Amino acid sequence: MSVDTQASRGQAGLGAGAALGAFLIWGFAPLYFKAVEHVGAWQIVAHRILWSVVMLGLLLLALGRLHEIRDVLRSRRRFLTYCATTALVTANWSVFIWAVLNGYLVQSALGYYLSPLINVLLGVAFLGERLSRAQVAAACLAGVGVLISVIGAGEIPWIALALALTWGFYGLIRKREKIDPFVGLMVETAFLLPVCLAYLLWLWSRGAGAFGPVAAGGEGWAMSLAIMASGLITGLPIVLYMIGARHLPLSTVGLLQYLSPSINLVLATLVFEEPLRPATLVTFGFIWAGLVLFTIDATRRARMPVAPRHGVG
Repeated sequence: MSVDTQASRGQAGLGAGAALGAFLIWGFAPLYFKAVEHVGAWQIVAHRILWSVVMLGLLLLALGRLHEIRDVLRSRRRFLTYCATTALVTANWSVFIWAVLNGYLVQSALGYYLSPLINVLLGVAFLGERLSRAQVAAACLAGVGVLISVIGAGEIPWIALALALTWGFYGLIRKREKIDPFVGLMVETAFLLPVCLAYLLWLWSRGAGAFGPVAAGGEGWAMSLAIMASGLITGLPIVLYMIGARHLPLSTVGLLQYLSPSINLVLATLVFEEPLRPATLVTFGFIWAGLVLFTIDATRRARMPVAPRHGVG
């Protein structure tokens, strides 16, 4: 075996391990949020943003890229773009945490199953991409599934739709503007930091803060360390995901992404004992069928040989 082949296999192994680690962390994250649920959804979100800034700041400092934050904000267009992505990622995190803490993890899993199909539709609407027949069929199956959920449950699955749409538009804007994942998330969380700090200081002044040796509930530094881990749970999977995406084919990463909502669904039904209504189960069936079509089509396209380019340049 040649050195190049060994190196290639080593990079693929590194990418697979990193991507798997990212999706496992995202999949089991509800266990963490449930463990600290007495802190309250908004305080968890505030701490998640605070400690994400700390972790990402240290990462960018170690990489010698902290100066890039200043550079990306010199453009008014860039500033407004970050305002939009900040609003979207905040809404996504807030809805997800609220869903976990209030017994709607099944809907959350549904939302992240819908995300790849929403991304396809957004690509058509805003990037001029064209759908294959398989992708049209996949989107139609997902649409039928959501409609069944609306009719069967008598309500719109707003949590699932909110998560899928906010994440979809977040990814769309980042793709169009070519936003760096690390620098982008650092700027987005830094935008929210003053508000989060003000909110946490207000809670602390009322004796309701969950951080510090005299935190509410008397749990002290043990709870403080648990809350600080929210930054790790936010930042680490992003780093791992980027490593995986760099060393793996897109089709492989696309297959692995279904691991997170699958784990969420298992946790919701077996650990948190959320009810799985028949209409919801049928909805999942249609969406899974759509995802199978979508994944087969994406894998086939990824394996198609690239046509040779002719001409000068």
